[in-house]
Amino acid sequence: MKLKIIGSGNIFSKYNSSSYLIDNKILIDVPNGTCKILKNVGIEPSKINHILITHFHGDHFLDMPFVLLNKIFDNSECTNIYCDSTGENKVYDITKLAFPNKVGKINNYFKYIYNDKFSIDEYEIEKILLEHEEGINAYGYIFYDNSQLIGFTGDSGFCNNIEEMAEKCDHLICDCNSIVGKKSHMGIDNLEELSMKYPSCNFYTTHMDDTTRKKLNELNMKNIIVLNDNDEFIF
Repeated sequence: MKLKIIGSGNIFSKYNSSSYLIDNKILIDVPNGTCKILKNVGIEPSKINHILITHFHGDHFLDMPFVLLNKIFDNSECTNIYCDSTGENKVYDITKLAFPNKVGKINNYFKYIYNDKFSIDEYEIEKILLEHEEGINAYGYIFYDNSQLIGFTGDSGFCNNIEEMAEKCDHLICDCNSIVGKKSHMGIDNLEELSMKYPSCNFYTTHMDDTTRKKLNELNMKNIIVLNDNDEFIF
């Protein structure tokens, strides 16, 4: 797997909002500015044919109308959208608000998949229900890639399924929004606990505010890697 970090910050950070590109063809989350960022790193948004959405907060899906616009103008292939069952209506609504004259073409370019398990090319993928804010279905994803497992938590507080992901995965890209964890987001205290309990897993921190990022860099823990925008990894 080739992983590129499109964004590693939260909405209040000077860093891009959290988003990840796998093998230049699979995008996890489509926050504000994603299409511009992809173009700046040489990737055409119209060529992304698989999008996984962790949850429907604005800083994780509000660039979807611009993905559609790129698809229309390039007459590109349909994109598979992996999300929860509310996704189709939510993406339709924001697209109608953004580009009312283009929304009629949305079904030509977006296909929605709600399965908890699915495959994309060589990857078997599992969708994991996590804990975020009340009324929001938030999911993580685990990619089964030959002999290794690579996980993405999206936004989540510390919970049993986060622990299960940490126990299973070789690499876990995980929410570390704040210094002290809370119900909706993990903090440095949660990551320290996980890193000590599961030393065989490498933890990659994302969705950070700038104060959290500074503190994490000062800690310099062995199996906690602090992500930056445009980082690249080969797993």
